[in-house]
Amino acid sequence: MKIKGTALLAIGMSAAIALTACGTNSGSNSGNAASGNSGKASNADASGGTEAKEVKLRVGTWDGGDSLKIQQQIADNYMKAHPNVKVSIESVPDQYGTKLLTQIAAGQAPDVFQIGDGDISMFMNKGSLEDLTSYIQGDNGIKLDDYYANVLDVGKLGDKYYTLPKDYSDLAVFYNKKLFDEAGLPYPQAGWTWEQLYDTAKKLTKKDGDRITQWGVNLPGAWTRAVLPLINAYGGSVISPDGEKFDGFMNSDGTVKALELYQDMYQKDRISPSSTESAAFKGVDLFAAGKVAMSVGGRWPVTDYKSNKDLSFGVVAMPAGPSGAANTICYAGYGLYSKSANKDEAWSYLKYLTGPEGQELLGAYAFTAVKATAEKLGQTNDEALKPFLNDIPNIKDFPEKTSPYFSTTGGKALQSVMDKMMLGKPIDVKKELDAAAKQGDADLQTAKSE
Repeated sequence: MKIKGTALLAIGMSAAIALTACGTNSGSNSGNAASGNSGKASNADASGGTEAKEVKLRVGTWDGGDSLKIQQQIADNYMKAHPNVKVSIESVPDQYGTKLLTQIAAGQAPDVFQIGDGDISMFMNKGSLEDLTSYIQGDNGIKLDDYYANVLDVGKLGDKYYTLPKDYSDLAVFYNKKLFDEAGLPYPQAGWTWEQLYDTAKKLTKKDGDRITQWGVNLPGAWTRAVLPLINAYGGSVISPDGEKFDGFMNSDGTVKALELYQDMYQKDRISPSSTESAAFKGVDLFAAGKVAMSVGGRWPVTDYKSNKDLSFGVVAMPAGPSGAANTICYAGYGLYSKSANKDEAWSYLKYLTGPEGQELLGAYAFTAVKATAEKLGQTNDEALKPFLNDIPNIKDFPEKTSPYFSTTGGKALQSVMDKMMLGKPIDVKKELDAAAKQGDADLQTAKSE
């Protein structure tokens, strides 16, 4: 069974679902959570002396194929233990975000629904997500220490939790042991730096005249989320901590230096294939094919790499910079609809889905945030997965979490800079970031006033 990391889909979904101005959280249902979460939900007490009422729960997801089969298996297992509950999985693989927003506008969203990391803040501001904090702390709650904190906290805004994690991946660097051995280079080790990655990649880049036959590393191109670890490692950022300003942050010294280094990797020393060069291989995984010696990415290709008999590879944590180590995350979670008619029952299922029972199935093909489940599934001892887990403490907040307006304001301006950088002609990074930051601030003020 092959399942691509659904956490990656969260990033794509954010672009499809994001709107301009979002309403503020009315909090009209938050009191119900506090007063109703006694830990005596009818489904949790189905074994009591009185017959439990029949409850119908709807669960929204963008999953399809094998991933959907796993979700259905989890629902079936839950219903066997809670015969009074009927769980219906509503799969919308295409245009999921559009349909979900339509359902929310009509007051008819699923009781529990899947959500990408970049949209949590938006849905919270729209008043669509139930504050889970009282449920977490209630008699039928969960122990926060049972989860990897930096993963769990993706669903935390301020001091309140709005989603629980389905799956996720941070980033790491894959390296081809054969190509390192041929070059007589030591394998990279945890604690290495971006400068060391750069220097190593230059040594592993091979040319035939002006034509490159082997690149030292495959970098994430214009994917801004994946460039954040480099920016943060150099002390930079892209938005103020309060989400109110881009100027002075997106164009800070650390951000400028990081992106100047990034541009040099692509255009000065050409240690990473450009988008045009990658496209020429028509979808071939350049790392698996031995065309690049290192590759920055999530855990998604690990299963395929392990099954490739011609590939001997290792994995190492992301490099550190002058400001220390930094990583980022791709995350898919579940939230509880603020207008659900069965909040206690929905919480019980949400807890099951994202807890040890559900995660033992979901975690077979993705990272789980439940520590004991990760250990049970062997993720903590797998040499190809441990570097990801070891780097979880270095995950930093991403700008879409800081501001629900990021994608359509500063994020759009920053993306334009990254796209220009990838065109092959050097840009004045400082000048471009100054303009992007100012444009982002102007767009942010407009968005907040609408």
